[in-house]
Amino acid sequence: MAVLNFKGYIVEDSSYQRNNNYVPVAKPVNLTPDIETTNDVQGSNILVKLRVSVGSTSNKAMPFRASITINGTFEFNVSEDDSGVGVDMLIRNNAVAILYPYARALIANLTLSSNEYPAVTLPTINVAKVLANSER
Repeated sequence: MAVLNFKGYIVEDSSYQRNNNYVPVAKPVNLTPDIETTNDVQGSNILVKLRVSVGSTSNKAMPFRASITINGTFEFNVSEDDSGVGVDMLIRNNAVAILYPYARALIANLTLSSNEYPAVTLPTINVAKVLANSER
C-alpha cells in the first residue's frame, strides 16, 4: 500500500468569461496560470482543493479569464511513511502534483469550448516550486 492513495476528484467550479474590452495585439498573449490550494486533513482522510486560473477580464491585453476548482480526496497511510515525510509534505509535493494534470485538461476543454480562441494548454510545472514561490 502507498503512503498517499488518490481516491479521485470532483469539479467544484468552472468558469469562462470573455473579456469584451480585449484589444488584440500582434504579440502572443501570456497566460501564466495562477494556482491556489487549500487542504483539510481529518485523520487519514485528506481533501485538497486546487484552483487554477488564467487570463483576466480587467486587463485589455487578455481575451478571457478561465478558472477551474477541483477537490481531490486522498488517504494518508502513516504506517507506510517509512521515511517520515509527513502529511504536509505529501500534500504539497504529491497531492497537488497529482491533481494539476486534471486541472490542465479541464482548462483546455473549457477554453476550447469557447469556440473563439484556440484551447489553452497550460505548461507542465514543478508544482511544489510554484507553490513555494507564491507563498513568498
